[in-house]
Amino acid sequence: MSRDILLEIGCEEIPAGYLPAAIEQIKAVSEQELKTARLEFREINVCATLRRLVLYVEDISEQQKILKTEISGPSESAAFSEGKPTPAAIGFAKKYGVEVSNLVVKNGKVCAIKNELALKTEEVLPAILKKIISSLTFPKTMKWESSGFRFVRPVRWVLALYGKKVIKFQIADVKSSNITYIRYYKKVKITEPKKYVDILRNKSVIVEQNLRLEMLKKAVFSQVKNKGEILESNEILGTVNNLIEFPSAILCKFDEQFLKLPKEIIANTLKRQKNFVVVDNNKTKNIISFFIGVKDGISTNVETIREGYEKVVTARLEDAEFYFKNDTKTKLEEKVEKLKGIIFQEKLGTIYDKTQRIKKLSMWLNNNTSTHQHVNTSTLERLCLLCKADLATETVSEFPELQGIFGSICAIQDKEDELVAEGIEQHWWPILYDGKIPVSSEASIVSVADKIDTLVSNIAIGIIPTGSADPHGLRRTAVGIIRIAIEKELSFSLSEITSQAIENMLIDDKPLKFENNEKIILQVKDFLKQRLSTYFSNKDIKNDEIDAVLSVKFDDIYDSYNRVVAVHSIRTLPDFEPIATSFKRIGNILKQARISEKGYEKSEVREELLKENEEKTLYKVFLDIKSEIDKAIGINDYKTVLQYLVSLRKPVDSFFEKILIMDKDEEVKNNRLLLLSAIYNQFIQIADFSKLVPTEIKELKK
Repeated sequence: MSRDILLEIGCEEIPAGYLPAAIEQIKAVSEQELKTARLEFREINVCATLRRLVLYVEDISEQQKILKTEISGPSESAAFSEGKPTPAAIGFAKKYGVEVSNLVVKNGKVCAIKNELALKTEEVLPAILKKIISSLTFPKTMKWESSGFRFVRPVRWVLALYGKKVIKFQIADVKSSNITYIRYYKKVKITEPKKYVDILRNKSVIVEQNLRLEMLKKAVFSQVKNKGEILESNEILGTVNNLIEFPSAILCKFDEQFLKLPKEIIANTLKRQKNFVVVDNNKTKNIISFFIGVKDGISTNVETIREGYEKVVTARLEDAEFYFKNDTKTKLEEKVEKLKGIIFQEKLGTIYDKTQRIKKLSMWLNNNTSTHQHVNTSTLERLCLLCKADLATETVSEFPELQGIFGSICAIQDKEDELVAEGIEQHWWPILYDGKIPVSSEASIVSVADKIDTLVSNIAIGIIPTGSADPHGLRRTAVGIIRIAIEKELSFSLSEITSQAIENMLIDDKPLKFENNEKIILQVKDFLKQRLSTYFSNKDIKNDEIDAVLSVKFDDIYDSYNRVVAVHSIRTLPDFEPIATSFKRIGNILKQARISEKGYEKSEVREELLKENEEKTLYKVFLDIKSEIDKAIGINDYKTVLQYLVSLRKPVDSFFEKILIMDKDEEVKNNRLLLLSAIYNQFIQIADFSKLVPTEIKELKK
């Protein structure tokens, strides 16, 4: 009869941000380990609170699945002579631990059939559960006791059950048992896995994170029925949910005098304390002087706890008020000089140095990119000057998450131009991979310039992300550049802007020298190319389409986007795949003929050498559409270009069917190669169609 497995790792409080990844790890590792151990099961469930990581496996088999292995050995003639085993057969049987009499012959070869021992589940579980625990990784771990076992926090207990039996093992100097703890001090015995969730629920511990989240929402929202509504934030909900085991919401209040502060500062201060912001029911959604605190556990000592929450929030709002008043005594422009005292990176100078580089790159971009929106040069220059000024304020020093936001607040107070004020905040965007991008062209240009400078300067001094490590957030920076270029339709040369960024690297007006600028340019482009491939994949662009486009050329993000979208959209046309196959054939013919090495492409097709109707027809059709193709390429209308390619299907098919390209007459042969080369060179500007995998091959792979 199948039984369930329950593993609970009891710890001191795990950081809230670590739990989602830990849940995924436990699920993946346990599934892999159980399958490797040949144990069958129905379902794996993983849940967690700040004090416990829980694995629950439903209906696991009582013993391992029998593994039958067939090992092929020497040929029958070598293994047996006159029906008797030879030394080859004896040696083979001995090597694999089987009797010679048990050897069988299959397809002319001797085979040994081995049946792996099928152990009982309870015999293999100790090693499996230990491996699951020890395989968990966290951003930071430590050795907490004499055994030297590394974990995110000290392990205080381990509950391990297989049905009603305790799975006995020791890890992190803790012996497994059937005992769990409620908030460290109260022992609770779990007699079998099926009772675990209900027992803890009756003790005010909700281990299922999804249920706990719904309870949290209900508790928080119920507190503001007659006051206003919650300024909902999935981030704060998720964080608080991982900080509690049972939610109890408490309505609290702060002094209305703090409502004079900018709403962003109030909201940020409250969220920092893991409190929920309350706004009025009007369209303006103004913050009101209430907030919701969340207690871990049932509602006891509410007044005392409310008083404590309110004291903490009041102290933090007083600090914020002090910093705000101090910072707004002087204008934002006066803070620019202070940026000379803030280091951006030891080898790359100060934030002031960076703003100078941003300005130069922004001016270059403004002169070397296309945008559908008008760019006001004076607004752009002003934005470059002030974009990082708030980094010199006490407010941002205390609340780094307000960078840009506080600068925008100060700029509005200083009566700066609206585009400048908004751009100070927006040039940091996108903050998240899928976050908002800048609205104005000015903010978009400054944002790209800032991110290009960050990316190029870090790569230039050898800081390149490896594996999952990316302490400087360069992958997110690259995605920001890509998204702005595509969504704001900014077209610019990556080689040129990277070269410009390298030239701009000055410290104390002295240029930084690098060994190989060309290598840096290639590294930057390759880094962006990898991120762009991932971006395309997330947009459901097929891998062979991405490869076909990016392998031809990659120097302009927006141009690459237009080409890959054109290939993806035109591919559904019935004539596209046949002409793409023909195009691949043309490429192979030209490669074999080595036409580029012979310089034929510099010559023109000679019409008088076209003898057959099929080649004359192909040439005429091509001439008729060539000027239109050139126009379409000139305006990046690649879809139209590819539609013209599709229109060549019939004359190309006829050409290959009727024409012998390698004619005995050298001039005729070369002329035909020139015709194919002329067609090929028009469309290879968009993609290398030889890299597209035919549909039928894809179906076979599936």
